[in-house]
Amino acid sequence: MLIKYPVIARNLAYKAGFKSIIENISIALKQNEFAGIIGGSGSGKTTLLTCLNGYKPPGRGEVLINGISSCERQKFSHLIGYVPQNDIVHKTLTVERALYYSYLLRVDGDTLKDEIDSQVTEILSQLDLTDHKNKKIKSLSGGQRKRVSIGVELLHSPRLFFLDEPTAGLDPGLEKQLMILLSSLAGDRRLVVLTTHLMQHIDMFDILIMIHKGHMIYFGPSNEIIPYFQVKSMVELFEKAMRFDPKALETRFLVSPVFQNFLLPRLKECGYV
Repeated sequence: MLIKYPVIARNLAYKAGFKSIIENISIALKQNEFAGIIGGSGSGKTTLLTCLNGYKPPGRGEVLINGISSCERQKFSHLIGYVPQNDIVHKTLTVERALYYSYLLRVDGDTLKDEIDSQVTEILSQLDLTDHKNKKIKSLSGGQRKRVSIGVELLHSPRLFFLDEPTAGLDPGLEKQLMILLSSLAGDRRLVVLTTHLMQHIDMFDILIMIHKGHMIYFGPSNEIIPYFQVKSMVELFEKAMRFDPKALETRFLVSPVFQNFLLPRLKECGYV
């Protein structure tokens, strides 16, 4: 069962060698939210995602996952689903066999075959893969393979679901279908967090976290980001952000009404300020 704020970060920072990848990030995400981490290439999106899901220990600061320090991964790993950028499935298996064996690896030896088959059938239906269940994964389209990767993680019904660029390489139609699916998952007592640099369906997110060269320059409702930056489109927003120093944009955000009225109350409720 998830607590109200199952993912919390305070003064989170991470370095690779002497290079700072992310710096001074504090956030609090609620259950049932669909959150997008956006930013240009090399902005630190993947690093932030993997710190928030416990796969990467923070270099500085603290991350709590359902109230547990991210350093104690064994205590919350059963809650986590993670789909990295690269597909995590064996391409020579059929879709059904890939899901079956993945589920088998995650359950104890007493689990009945009928129970496993039922869970696999449910996931195939949920991801619209039933008609493809007997196809080898290597013969699937990119969008279908990505859905199989998502299915592997959904088998154990994670309450916290993290995805790194799940829409990369998809055509606009498939991208929209996948975004609708992920949004629906967030509405099923899950927190869903994903990174993306695609802007077509930003309005589907509940929360947007914008990272610019490792600094968080926005955390708030998706429908407020355009007026906050005083632009007409997300493309213009990205172009505008690139012209400014990231630290200056971070400072501007931390004194903005969006921070004061939206993020700060969350952090106070969590006891982080």
